[in-house]
Amino acid sequence: MKNRFALLILLIIATFSITACSSSNSSAPPDNQAHPTGWIATHADKITTLADYNDCTGCHGANLTGSGDAVSCYSCHTYNDSIPLGVHPAAWTNVVSDHRAYASANTAASCKGCHGRDLLGTAAAPSCFSASFGGVSCHADGPGTAPHALDGSYLAYTSHGPDAKNDLAVCQNCHGELTPTGSSPRFNIGISRISDTGCEGCHNDFTAHPSVGARESVHWYGAPVTHADSGNLEACALCHGDMYEGNTDTGAPACLDCHGADPVANNDGCVSCHGLGPDSAGLVGDVRPNRKGSHGRVGHNLGFTCDRCHNGAGPGTDKHFDTLAPADVVFLHPDATDTIEATSDGSNTTCTGACHIVDGDFLWNHDNESWY
Repeated sequence: MKNRFALLILLIIATFSITACSSSNSSAPPDNQAHPTGWIATHADKITTLADYNDCTGCHGANLTGSGDAVSCYSCHTYNDSIPLGVHPAAWTNVVSDHRAYASANTAASCKGCHGRDLLGTAAAPSCFSASFGGVSCHADGPGTAPHALDGSYLAYTSHGPDAKNDLAVCQNCHGELTPTGSSPRFNIGISRISDTGCEGCHNDFTAHPSVGARESVHWYGAPVTHADSGNLEACALCHGDMYEGNTDTGAPACLDCHGADPVANNDGCVSCHGLGPDSAGLVGDVRPNRKGSHGRVGHNLGFTCDRCHNGAGPGTDKHFDTLAPADVVFLHPDATDTIEATSDGSNTTCTGACHIVDGDFLWNHDNESWY
C-alpha cells in the first residue's frame, strides 16, 4: 500500500514537472505553448510594463540568457547586453533617419533577422517596403529607391529646388535629423554615402534655403529666388517655429526679427516692412523708407520707384536687407543726359548733377544738395 502511495506522489510530481517550464514561477505557461500565438509581435507592449522582467526570468533564466529549452532573449535583442531590452542599437534616436547609415555600413542583411529574409516583414517587424509606416513613407518601390532620380542629376537646383519649395517635409523624411530638443530638422543626413553632410554639403549649415555661390556666401534673401516665393509656409515652420517665433536650436530667426508686421497675415507686396511714405501711413509707420530726409521732397514723389535711386538694391539682394544708415545710393541713369551722383560721409548723403525726369521730360539739377 505504501509503495502504491509513493508511486502516486511521484506521478503527480512528474506531471507538474512536464507541464510547467519552471516550478519557481507558479504562473509560468506550459512548455507546449509557452506564449500565445503572435506573441513576438505583441510582447513588447506587455513586457515594457514590467519593471524587473520577473515574468520572463522564470523560463528564460535569471539573466535572460536562456534556460533549458527557453532561448536567450539576446538571440533576438542582439544589440543589448542588459535590460531594458530594445530592438535597435541604443544610439538610434530616430529609426527612420538612423537606420540608413547602419544599413549602408552593414548591408540590408543585418536587418533580415527581424524584417524577414526578403525584408517583407514578419510578426516582429514591418515590411521595409511599406508605403507608409507610422506616418512615414518607407521604401515603397523597393530597396535603394527614392522619390527622385539617383544618378546625380537631382542635385542640380533646377531639379530638386521646385520639389523642396513645394514640400520640404518630403526631404526631411530621408535627409533630416532632429535637433537635440526635437523641435526642428537639420538637413545633414548623407545623400550618396554615410560620411557626407547631406543637403548641408551645398546649402548653409542648419538651413535648406536656396543659395548661390560658395556656402555661407549668400543667404536666401540674396539668392535669385527669395523666401517670398516659398510655396509651403508649413515647411518654414519646421525650422522657424510653429508660429514663426524663431528657434534657438538652429538659430532660425523669427519672422518679426526682420518684418515690421506679421508677413503671413500681411503678405501683399512690401507692406509688412515698408510704410507708405511720406505720411506715416501703413502697418509699420515711420520706418524705411518712410524716414526723415528728402523722400517726400517735390521731385522725389513723381512716381519714381525705389530702384531709380537705389539701383541694384531691390528684393533678392543683400543690400535690400542692409538696415544700417545711410542707405546705399546708386542712381539708375535712364537717359544719356543724366549726370547725378551721390557721395556720403557716413552721416549725410550729398547729391550733385542732373537727373532726367521722364514725367515732364526735363532735367532736375542738384547742386551739392544734402539729404538731411
